[in-house]
Amino acid sequence: MAPRRIDARELPAGSALARRLAQIEKVARAVTLEHDGTPVEARAGEPVALSLAAAGRLTLARSPKYHRPRGAACLRGDCDGCLVRAGDQPGVMACRLAADSGMKLTSQNAFPTAGFDVFAVTDWFFPKHLDHHRLMVDFGDAVNRTMQVFARRMAGSGTLPELPTGVVPHRTRDVDVLVVGAGRAGLAAVETLAREGLSALLVDEEPAPGGAQRDRVDLAPERPTVSVDAMFDATAAATYANETLVVQHGAITRVTCRARLFATGTRDVIPAFARNDLPGVVTARAFARALTWGVLLGERVVIVGPAATGARVNEVLRALGVKTVYAPDGEVVEAHGATAVRKVTVREKGATAEHRCDVLVCADEPVPAYELAGQAGAGLAWDHDRRCFAPRSDDEGATERDGVYVAGTVRRRMSDEQRSDDGVRVARRIARDLRGSR
Repeated sequence: MAPRRIDARELPAGSALARRLAQIEKVARAVTLEHDGTPVEARAGEPVALSLAAAGRLTLARSPKYHRPRGAACLRGDCDGCLVRAGDQPGVMACRLAADSGMKLTSQNAFPTAGFDVFAVTDWFFPKHLDHHRLMVDFGDAVNRTMQVFARRMAGSGTLPELPTGVVPHRTRDVDVLVVGAGRAGLAAVETLAREGLSALLVDEEPAPGGAQRDRVDLAPERPTVSVDAMFDATAAATYANETLVVQHGAITRVTCRARLFATGTRDVIPAFARNDLPGVVTARAFARALTWGVLLGERVVIVGPAATGARVNEVLRALGVKTVYAPDGEVVEAHGATAVRKVTVREKGATAEHRCDVLVCADEPVPAYELAGQAGAGLAWDHDRRCFAPRSDDEGATERDGVYVAGTVRRRMSDEQRSDDGVRVARRIARDLRGSR
């Protein structure tokens, strides 16, 4: 069954998600965008990937080499399954692009479209292995050169813009503390820093503060207030020495600071199993994010994994009357399907079973988003509880690199209240350290 839009009336009256959708429906403005030459109805401001999903367009891209179908898997900018060409700009993540009227989106690295790509015969001709570097070496130099040109045109992630964009000017900012991440820990930290008399700049990739709470289907939407300078819909792209590059809407800001606090939270993972990259294989938070925008990604859903988001999603789907298979203690063995997931093999309590589905929700525990902290000089240590690496820090979030701190779930598992408390605790430590360094 195809994805579809839902509205507040399908949910129990007064439920958190019903209130969320009711608010969206009050202000929703219908717009029309174009995808591969076909008009698509959308709601202004929603992620384009969800606009396309609601229209039944799950295959948005193709893999560079074999042209296998790809779709949005995380809806948070952490994967590359939803890359499109937006206007003349290649390699745009459709999940990070807000829908607007008149947008023209096209498939990349596919002919004629990602939904039907004739280059997918590559996967049929070479089902096991394709070494394009040596494919025609034995047939002479001329044939080999021709093959290399052909291979380069068939592979990749789109073509460059028709015209150069030129040099992008940058501006500079100088603050006491840069805080990356506007979840509970980051928000609590910047408020504390302000009370301590320190200047702070808050940066977050999302268009508004809230962090992981923005995707909670069991909570009413929060609208946190931020009383310090903040840059939303902005990416901390690189950090080094005491400087961080922040990119927002194509503009670059060089931020220099005396201390950097990374409250970057966690990111979802899709575990390793056969065909785990099929369209329709999504993370639990991706499925939850779609629901908060009023988009149901499928009517036959299999949820596998112990993360709390999986249980919350299952509860909402039951309320909607959607058929689910929920296996919190299971593991996925294999996903099946040609252009999208149609069946999944799950192992649970020693038994293996196959379940038909149009969406597989992977509810594995998320892992720390430690990359920026590591780039800034924080060491990593194995977290036995979460079975992954996390930044190494003391009880107050200080890392082995002077001036680099971490707070919130990037450090360890925490409840909502613990995240806020941790942000306050780490901010106070930063204030003490900075006062002592003067």
